[in-house]
Amino acid sequence: MAQPPTPPRATGYARTQFMMVKIPVVADVDDLYHQREDRIDQALKAKGLGTVIGWGDSLGEARGGRSRRVAYTRVDLDVVEVEAARAELQAVLAAIGTPAGTEIHYSRDGVSVADVFAPPDWQIAQPMLHGVRDR
Repeated sequence: MAQPPTPPRATGYARTQFMMVKIPVVADVDDLYHQREDRIDQALKAKGLGTVIGWGDSLGEARGGRSRRVAYTRVDLDVVEVEAARAELQAVLAAIGTPAGTEIHYSRDGVSVADVFAPPDWQIAQPMLHGVRDR
C-alpha cells in the first residue's frame, strides 16, 4: 500500500504578502526621527495585520545638473491580509497627517495597484506601471 503524502511541516508563521507605502516628502514638513514608520508598525501589529520590515528615502529626478533631493519615503510592509491592512493603513495614514499623493501599493489578482490619498478620500486600486502610477 502506498503511503499518504506527508503534509508540509508547519512553520508557525502565517502566510504573508508584501505591501509598500510611498509618502511624498513635503518641503518644511519634517519627520526627522521617522515617527510615521513607527506609528504604521504599531497600528498593524496592534491588530495582528503585519509589520514594517524596512523603510528608506528615495531621490527624485535630477534638476538642472544639481543634486537630487529626497522625493519620498518608502515603507515596506509584510502583511497577513491585504484588504484588512489597506483599511488600517488608510485610517492611520490619514490620522498621522500624511500628505496628499501618499500611495499604498499592493497586488490584486497579480496586477500592481495603489490606493492614492486625495484628502479627504482615497482613490482606490489605481493602475501602476512598473511601480509608477499610470496617469
